[in-house]
Amino acid sequence: MASSVHGTIDPHGAPILRREILANSITVSTYDATIFSSGFVALGTTGTLLAGWVQGIGTDKGVGVNTTGVAGAAVGSFVGTYLTASDNQTVAKVRAELDVSKTTLMSMTPDAAIGTTTGSNLIGYRIDIADEDNTSESSAATTTAQLAIWGVDPQVAANHIVSIMESALFGV
Repeated sequence: MASSVHGTIDPHGAPILRREILANSITVSTYDATIFSSGFVALGTTGTLLAGWVQGIGTDKGVGVNTTGVAGAAVGSFVGTYLTASDNQTVAKVRAELDVSKTTLMSMTPDAAIGTTTGSNLIGYRIDIADEDNTSESSAATTTAQLAIWGVDPQVAANHIVSIMESALFGV
C-alpha cells in the first residue's frame, strides 16, 4: 500500500482542488505526491516544494479516463494508475485533480521501517518524501521538511500520517 487519504485538520473538511495538466511520459497514480515542473504536474521528489496529492485523473474536458493510457489498453482498464503520452502537455492534456491543501492528512508508507530514525513516529517532527508515494524515513527531523508528521497511522501501523509543509502554492 502506498498512500491514502486519512482525513483533515480543517473543521470544514473540504480539500482545495485544482485540475492541472500532467507532464509527458509519466506513470501517475491516485494519491501520489506531486510537484510542478515547468508548469506541469510531475511526480514528487525529495527537496522540492509539493504541488499536492492526486485525487483523480481525467481528460482535458473534465471526464475521468477509462484506460491505463498504455497504447492498446482495453476500455475499462483504468484502476487508479495512468501513463501519460509523450506529447501529453501539448496534445492530450490529461490532467490530475490535485488536493493542494496543507490541511489534508495522508497515510504514507515510509521507505524503511517506521521508527528507525528518531522521531519519525512522533507528532511534531518533519519528513521529506523519498518519491511520489513513500516518505524518506531517514530524513525525519525537527527542522524544515516537505511534510509534517502527525504520528503513526492507527489503521496501518507501518505508515506515517502526514500533511504538506512545503507547498508550491502556499509556501513553507
